[in-house]
Amino acid sequence: MKYGRIDRTRSQSLVLLGLIVSIAFTASVAMADLIAYWPLDEGSGNTAVDIVGGFDGTLQGDPAWTGNGQIGGALDLDGDGDYIETPLFDELHTAENFTIAAWFQTNVTDSGQQHIMWIGDAAGNGWGGQQELHMGINHFAYSNILTAYFGSGAELETFAINMVSKDEFTDTSGWHHIALAISNATGPVVTAKFYLDGQRIAPLVDGFVNGNGELFPTIDSADPPDRTGWNTTLKIGAPGALSRFFNGRVDEVTVWTHALSQSDVQFIMGNDPTTAVTPGGKLATTWGKIK
Repeated sequence: MKYGRIDRTRSQSLVLLGLIVSIAFTASVAMADLIAYWPLDEGSGNTAVDIVGGFDGTLQGDPAWTGNGQIGGALDLDGDGDYIETPLFDELHTAENFTIAAWFQTNVTDSGQQHIMWIGDAAGNGWGGQQELHMGINHFAYSNILTAYFGSGAELETFAINMVSKDEFTDTSGWHHIALAISNATGPVVTAKFYLDGQRIAPLVDGFVNGNGELFPTIDSADPPDRTGWNTTLKIGAPGALSRFFNGRVDEVTVWTHALSQSDVQFIMGNDPTTAVTPGGKLATTWGKIK
């Protein structure tokens, strides 16, 4: 499914934030759990403002602002050194439950791994060799898929959430919403829920096979990933090793210290009519009132 754009200015972003705060989630998500929100509507300059937590990001490389975002503006990353460096660290480093989410539109799906959001060991490049958390497009063994990882490094077969989508992802024309929700990050059993456009992403069988014929765990792990080696802040569009950059547009990036449910994810998308949120509180309705 492709989603239509919603136009919005910076002042409307601030009004929207105030309205969001006043709306109660039927799934009991506390707005205090929204710790960072980058609307990416600046249109110029080298700063991506976080209008919730103050974790303003700095643009790296030569990304281009565009007015054609999913909601208002967006940032266009060319896959060759472009990303956003944010100062957010402790909030994810120690969180027991959390969600990372963003709207994205990619230019390519079959040309190597691309990172939409990443945090962890500075040497991490998204292949799972270091302690890291990331979500994006493609995996070292698979193309035309979506992937998410929350793991401890070299021990890929344990201490890891390592997910690859069962269904192919090949759309390079439409906007999509992606979210990764982690519950019980310190155990006893860590659980991940991976979403595309408000729907749970089905994993490739119940795991997938690496080059040695070994089955990776995917949805949950009885061995909580170690985060003591994390030493680099959250990046949007690149991993710590500054490779495998995202090639496309990003918009509406958020971080929550809450494992969002499917209805929560649909709520923050603001477009899905099957959301459990009452019509008066739907973001699409709210946006319509301030356009």
